[in-house]
Amino acid sequence: MGLLRKKENDSEFSFETNDLLIVFNENNRTSDINFVSEVTEEAVTVDGLYKVPLGDCEITTGKDGRNFFYRAPAQSITETERLAQLEQSMVLNQITNYQPPVMPNSIDWVKGLLIGLIFIAFIVLAVIAA
Repeated sequence: MGLLRKKENDSEFSFETNDLLIVFNENNRTSDINFVSEVTEEAVTVDGLYKVPLGDCEITTGKDGRNFFYRAPAQSITETERLAQLEQSMVLNQITNYQPPVMPNSIDWVKGLLIGLIFIAFIVLAVIAA
């Protein structure tokens, strides 16, 4: 019965691509597979988890999208995790620290003095010309 089954494409998160980042830890012989959130000319990013240099990845084409293989020692993996978390926290800090610009309430004294000097200069020119 089709009404009671959950749709296959219903998910909590939707990703823009079907690309996968496969991080292979050479020291522990383990791997971590995650959906890629962004690919730039410089890096492959999995939000909050990894930001891996694109040049260090082996890229293959799979059935649903590209596969980015990153073979690294454990120290490199912890560095990429730290960079991804740092970048995400910096973005969140910039969003939460936003303050709208404050419009000045009074006229600036320097501008007022300059306007006054221009007005006096016009009066002096009008007296001299007459």
